[in-house]
Amino acid sequence: MPDKIRYIDKITEMLFPRRCPVCGDLVTPRGELICPECIGELHFISEPVCKVCGREILSEDEELCSNCKRHRFSFEYGYALMSYNDAAAHSLTRVKYAGAKEYLDYYGLMSRRLYGDRIKAMGVDAIVPIPVHKSRLKKRGYNQAAVLAYVMARELGIPVYEEALYRNKKTTALKELNAAERLKNLTSAFYAGDIPDDMHSVLIVDDIFTTGATMEAATRCLKRAGVKKIYCFSLAIKAEN
Repeated sequence: MPDKIRYIDKITEMLFPRRCPVCGDLVTPRGELICPECIGELHFISEPVCKVCGREILSEDEELCSNCKRHRFSFEYGYALMSYNDAAAHSLTRVKYAGAKEYLDYYGLMSRRLYGDRIKAMGVDAIVPIPVHKSRLKKRGYNQAAVLAYVMARELGIPVYEEALYRNKKTTALKELNAAERLKNLTSAFYAGDIPDDMHSVLIVDDIFTTGATMEAATRCLKRAGVKKIYCFSLAIKAEN
């Protein structure tokens, strides 16, 4: 079966050459997921980081970023793959609004390379993507968090369980709201689905972590439904203000 999958991947690459998640041009050399010269445009998270959300911080003497000092979160802790710089912002905007979900293959691979051992050590029972409202799903054609979840599942060998969490209303644009307003806006936006009795620990995944309100609202929802431990993973996290 693995040989068959690799053969299919090669045929797909020949028919539909990949585009670079940074520059958007066809990837050179063929067979790669990103142009080698574009990798440096992305800033992958490195120590020291906040012990709660995984955001880079300035000093090793500090344990928390300024956001996590101001707000208490219900999840155990979180990780992020990269900083939300201009290159990441442009790339993830194309993923979300321009159909460039193939970029998530590269980000999923890097998530496994940089965080695979730590995620496996969590012992989570499933990966749960942050859901989008059905109207946005219909318009967009896919949920980028769900696509990421399945790529990570393929890389890590952890199942995806989309049925754990649903979104029952469209939220207003969050970028103009502060953390408290975001959380209030999102509190009633999620509801839990059927949670299996043996699902005690999950990893929530999303594309961008700003204030953490989305992750917190989803965490509270899942905990009310009986999930004991919840961890978070985001592709990109915004720097401290």
